[in-house]
Amino acid sequence: MEEIIRFVMLAQSAHFTVTELCEQFGISRKTGYKHLERYAAGGLKGLQVRSHRPHQFPQRTDTAVEALILAERRLHRTWGPKKLHKVLEVKHGIESPPARSTIGEILRRHGVSMRHRRKPGAYVALNEGLTVPTRPNHVWTVDFKGWFLLGNGQRCDPLTVCDRYSHYLLACRAQPNQQFKGTLQTFKALMRQAGVPEVIRVDHGTPFASIGLGRLSSLSIWWIEQGIAVEFTRLASPQDNGSHERMHRDLKAEAINPPSVNAAAQQRRFERWQHTYNHDRPHESLNQQRPVEFYQPSSRRLNEHDKPLVYPVDFEVKRISVSGFLAHAGESYHVGEAFAHKRVGLHLNSNGQTELHFANVHLGNLTHGSAGRFRPAAYIAPPNHNPLAK
Repeated sequence: MEEIIRFVMLAQSAHFTVTELCEQFGISRKTGYKHLERYAAGGLKGLQVRSHRPHQFPQRTDTAVEALILAERRLHRTWGPKKLHKVLEVKHGIESPPARSTIGEILRRHGVSMRHRRKPGAYVALNEGLTVPTRPNHVWTVDFKGWFLLGNGQRCDPLTVCDRYSHYLLACRAQPNQQFKGTLQTFKALMRQAGVPEVIRVDHGTPFASIGLGRLSSLSIWWIEQGIAVEFTRLASPQDNGSHERMHRDLKAEAINPPSVNAAAQQRRFERWQHTYNHDRPHESLNQQRPVEFYQPSSRRLNEHDKPLVYPVDFEVKRISVSGFLAHAGESYHVGEAFAHKRVGLHLNSNGQTELHFANVHLGNLTHGSAGRFRPAAYIAPPNHNPLAK
């Protein structure tokens, strides 16, 4: 600014030509005459730096649309520009909503969003041994969200069940604990309504797994009796159930923080969030469509009468004792209390080894132990290995 005023004052002194001054100050003659014209029209005030901001904004987002974006963001704190763009189209009927980048700028301008750089290489590839679903109810993923305390001081363990193919959230239950009986009752109620899946995928936590043969627990044994294949993720590998973990993150942000006053209020909150997740929330993996557009209940029905397992004719069928022991050939083998009263099959293979099976799961072989007594080998068959009729 000081240089512009000095240029104009020297030009007004009539001791220099405009061409000479422009060469001296390193500016073009057009710029020099512009400064002189502005000085003649407005004096020193006319030389002030002017804003280059346009007077009109033909592409500016309509105020009403911007208000809708902010309102939806306040309702759903974890939704980003992609989801909000789809909501403007589907929910509000806007034919040409603002671009995703524009929505992102609106959120940042109002202080409700910040740029986050994604950490590269956070997770490795999905376990190749896991089933890739190709239809609804092919694979259900099951897990407990980390427990928390309600407003009245009681513990809440959210149990979530999701259809892996459609991302449809089948259940979000505020359980008082992670014990077998309560979890079993929840699954019975769910399967009476939604049917039975082909595969259930779980981690190694309670009550889904145990340290016994086949990692099977009382709950996973019940699943197998229903004709469901149980699929365990790798130890300490949450990426094997990545979409479920991602859902838990949104659940915590939108329906848990802060917790409700009691279990009934928390369950109502879970149900509202579940409906939004299934019917309103666009999913990027579904090309910004909603899970309800892909999901339908299973045609496989719950076996209410617990029909006994049927083994091939060349299998010797045994029943496990109430304390979890198997009696065979004058010996007693500890199989596990989870198998109490269950029927297992013994099969003599071509190598002369006695295999122990439960339904279509090869639990192990009866082999000599170091103490000179027979013990089942801790061998787990690969998925879909040697399936047996039920």
